[in-house]
Amino acid sequence: MDTAPTRRQLLTAGVGAGIVGLAGCAETSLDAEADGTFTIVPTADPTGTGDSWDNWGGMTPYWTRVIEPLVWGTDGMQPQPWLATDWTATDDTTWVFDLREGVTFHNGDEMTADDVVHSFEEDILTERGDFVHGWLHVEPGSVDRIDDYTVSFETTEPFPGFPGTIAHNMIDIQPAEADRRAGEIIGTGPFTLAEMEQGQQLRVERFEDYWGGAPEPTELTFRAAEDATTRTDLLVAGEVDLIYEPATSRIDGLRERGDVRIETEQSSGSVFVSINIHREPTDDADLRRALNYAISQDEIVTTVLEGVGQPASGPLSTVIDWAADEELPAYERDRDRARDLVSQSSYDGEELTCLVENDMDDGRTLVQILQEEYEKIGVTLDVEVLESASLRDRTDRGEFHLELGTSQSNSPAADYIMWENFHTMGISNKDLYEAEGTGLHNLGGEVDELIETGFQSHDPDEKREAYVAAQREIMDAGVVIPLFYREYVVAADAELEGLDLHPIDKFAQWGELTRTT
Repeated sequence: MDTAPTRRQLLTAGVGAGIVGLAGCAETSLDAEADGTFTIVPTADPTGTGDSWDNWGGMTPYWTRVIEPLVWGTDGMQPQPWLATDWTATDDTTWVFDLREGVTFHNGDEMTADDVVHSFEEDILTERGDFVHGWLHVEPGSVDRIDDYTVSFETTEPFPGFPGTIAHNMIDIQPAEADRRAGEIIGTGPFTLAEMEQGQQLRVERFEDYWGGAPEPTELTFRAAEDATTRTDLLVAGEVDLIYEPATSRIDGLRERGDVRIETEQSSGSVFVSINIHREPTDDADLRRALNYAISQDEIVTTVLEGVGQPASGPLSTVIDWAADEELPAYERDRDRARDLVSQSSYDGEELTCLVENDMDDGRTLVQILQEEYEKIGVTLDVEVLESASLRDRTDRGEFHLELGTSQSNSPAADYIMWENFHTMGISNKDLYEAEGTGLHNLGGEVDELIETGFQSHDPDEKREAYVAAQREIMDAGVVIPLFYREYVVAADAELEGLDLHPIDKFAQWGELTRTT
């Protein structure tokens, strides 16, 4: 098969040459006769239909490169200057950001501090609701203009991860005249929104005045095709140039084709089984450890995922720099040991309820494997496939034993994953903790203290040491059953070059996309 290596380039702070290299040099723009148009099919509807929090008036900001944040993320999941050139923590809760000068909005106006303040105060912090305040640790009234190119942020508590947290497609900068709700999107990105058909597709065009240099493509069309089989059929038929996540069962066949190239990238996502540690009999650590020893992560990756994924030994993807892997207790499949632990536990033959969302990729297959493997160690699993709202209602009420789910960060600062999943006051625990004195993952005590240390540490070594220690406690107690670290797949026309994937799939750059013929 005709393959080409993935091009990876990192933008260095304040270095114009690096910016031009990443975005696509104006001096190497396509010849007027060349075809600079491409059609891309992501995994979600790019027109952002529905009442979703990531819907900017009919356009999702993911993938499309129309809007941009102050901070981007490197391939190593570190915060990277973008619309801001630098930032400084002047005290425990104050951050000062220097803005890039000469950035032009798609309406021709220059971006200044007023636009940053407006975007945060009026749109991000006000329109998006209270959950954003907890996520960013910033409340309305905390963003101030210092001068035309300097802005300050006051966080609600010490939060060293703030720059990496706002490196997110949704934390974008637009001028006051942009009406996001009405679909009037005015960004700073390398492409401008040209046309949109709700529920169908949107088209973007090259922005010649892009601060990083005009991109190679003249236009990109993003089509809606959320079904993996449909996406795969479109590529094979030659109707599109690139798709995310082809049908798993057809990946091997695509690899054998000479007209298709396949690339994979480990993402920031992981798949694991959450265990309700506050309901009998899964409140018994021996039973939880037995459930871990019954599973072969290698076998799941080989059979279910057809090799697309990495066997997991912990709950967090190892592309996150403080995620633990080799430092954690090893639960390689050992059925004899699992049976011994079951017999030592309080388990008495009752069915354990296992929940899975109905539209989770490979969800039904994975829970079927769990069911079969647990039967071999004498544990009975009752699987329930539910819609998202029903599943959340059941987990909120604690009416389950196991839940198959995912955890992923769409910004390079992934601290909130540790907090929301495993701290007593995290979103997965807080509601139940406050209402009924229970939760899901809240081991509490030392684990809470370790997470707090990692969350508030400016020292990378101290942060990692604390988070690794917390993950070790979590795995030793068998709070979760890690299955695999996600890899996502991109299938494209073999003639495409310049594809630059990122651990966060929504951070893909299209600036160097070209064809060989």
